Amino acid sequence: MVIREVGLLFRGFTLVKRSYHKTTLGKIDADLRSGLLTALLNFAETAFSTGFVEYFQGNRFTIAFINASISADDSIEPELLISYAIIDKQKKIDKYVNKFVNPLLTKVAEGFKSQNEGKNLSEVSQFRFFKKTLDEIFGSNTKKIDQKLDGLFY
Repeated sequence: MVIREVGLLFRGFTLVKRSYHKTTLGKIDADLRSGLLTALLNFAETAFSTGFVEYFQGNRFTIAFINASISADDSIEPELLISYAIIDKQKKIDKYVNKFVNPLLTKVAEGFKSQNEGKNLSEVSQFRFFKKTLDEIFGSNTKKIDQKLDGLFY
């Protein structure tokens, strides 16, 4: 299982993301993509009213989500903070998402929230440093098998 991308969404925009492997052939506007992911998640949760959506599964990839909340300096109420990971599709995805991916996504959301609660979240360039935290949290889970083997022998 390879984690291809991880990130945080707030108000339909990407606060920070880290891509480890390509998931598309072309270039996609990050803001459009973030808006679409947020809209799909909100729609699914409203339409099916089963609580929160854990993941969407496509032909090749699965997108796992964790919902958290964070307070920005320009808002009185806490707002939705979405932590997501794009992973390779596999069998028994429920077990993998629940036991492995979701705890890591929760750690991402909690780490970001502890560092940025009550701050201005509209200037996303200030969150570049958080990419190192993403690397630390996900570690070797972002590497393909051949990359892991290279690390063993060289």
